[in-house]
Amino acid sequence: MTAVIRLKGTTLEGGGQLLRIAVGVSALTTIPVEITDIRGNRSGGVGLKMQHLASVTWLGAACHARLSGAGKKSKQLLFAPDTKGLPSLLDYRERELADGKAIIESQILQSTPGSIGLVFQAILPFLFFSGSSLSITRSEDSVPKPIRIRITGGTNSSLSPSYDYISQVLLPTLSLVGLPPITSQLHSRGWTHGGNKIGGMSFTVTPLAPKTTLPAFTLRERGAITHIQATILAPQACEAHFRDELDTVLAKRSGSLFDSDADMDIDVTFEDSKSDKRFYLLLVATSSIGCKLGRDWLYDHRVKDGRIDDAIRALVKQVVNELVAEIESGGCVDEYMQDQLVVFQALAEGRSEVDWGNVRQGSLHTRTAEWVCNELLGVEFDGKGGCEGIRLAAGEVFAERSEAKVAIETKTKERGGDDDLAEAVERLEI
Repeated sequence: MTAVIRLKGTTLEGGGQLLRIAVGVSALTTIPVEITDIRGNRSGGVGLKMQHLASVTWLGAACHARLSGAGKKSKQLLFAPDTKGLPSLLDYRERELADGKAIIESQILQSTPGSIGLVFQAILPFLFFSGSSLSITRSEDSVPKPIRIRITGGTNSSLSPSYDYISQVLLPTLSLVGLPPITSQLHSRGWTHGGNKIGGMSFTVTPLAPKTTLPAFTLRERGAITHIQATILAPQACEAHFRDELDTVLAKRSGSLFDSDADMDIDVTFEDSKSDKRFYLLLVATSSIGCKLGRDWLYDHRVKDGRIDDAIRALVKQVVNELVAEIESGGCVDEYMQDQLVVFQALAEGRSEVDWGNVRQGSLHTRTAEWVCNELLGVEFDGKGGCEGIRLAAGEVFAERSEAKVAIETKTKERGGDDDLAEAVERLEI
């Protein structure tokens, strides 16, 4: 029996990211994990929220995990995948498209506008590396079918990646480092501002073929910034003022955004947010080699006495300043993309390196992601954006690697623990 890896949920970032990465890696590798003090650093309410349960439940079904403590506001969770059975979703089906191609469909339905992007972050490594077990439905097939997963919840939620950031920054960056392309589709906006509203998105992921690995990747040279894309979501009546304010501020900061006036290439899109309490701005800088740097803000301050002009001015100023800081740092990815790549660096074959610019040791979220991968996989990070991956092959049960199993069990014993799964269950159920 593989040792249960025990993680304290207040470590470093101490929020939902630790949980998402731990459960995602556990489902993928079949290494059981026990998390205590879940989201213990969150002043706004600790324990599991509905969006965390959505990913835990889906992953648990996908890998036949034994769950204990999987309930709303639970501060402890045991997630123990079954190593004997092939992954099998509770709710999925094969469907033939109009062009004759077949896909596998599944869904994760949230009853609150919990972040769709964060749920997707938790399940994506599993879809890439174990998805072939779901999408190869006949023994004679060798190429996995694409998996389309529909997730309901929030597309624009506080403190989480928006649909716009995902489609314009996250997915292009994952493609840039060599992961199979992912397509996304927005069905409807979901908001935590201006009244809770549930929206929906779909992602289509092509899993890695069985026994193949993700090659190591390097992002060390960013190139010059050649384009700025601005996405504005605001009440329709504010469009002209929002555009004018953005044009004015970008013109003033153009010297920090582009190498010369000749390089200035800026596009702006506007969408009616349908509420005078919904203001959102995303700026994405694209480099000559395709690196994407994004900064955004879903405005979360009260608009005093209806002074919308002040809110727009503050929103534009902050987002532009943050993007300038990202560009001036010299990194190939922005602060919010750093930690999204950590899991794939840990799973790749060979040494992957990502230039963070002048940010020492990476963001707090990045260090948290690295810590979780080190605890579960034994991967060592150099504090500068580099690590040697474990060369996980698609469909491989990593926990069965003898050297990994010995290392994990040794680490557990050194901490004074044991690998008795029954004891872990009993402890959580008391």
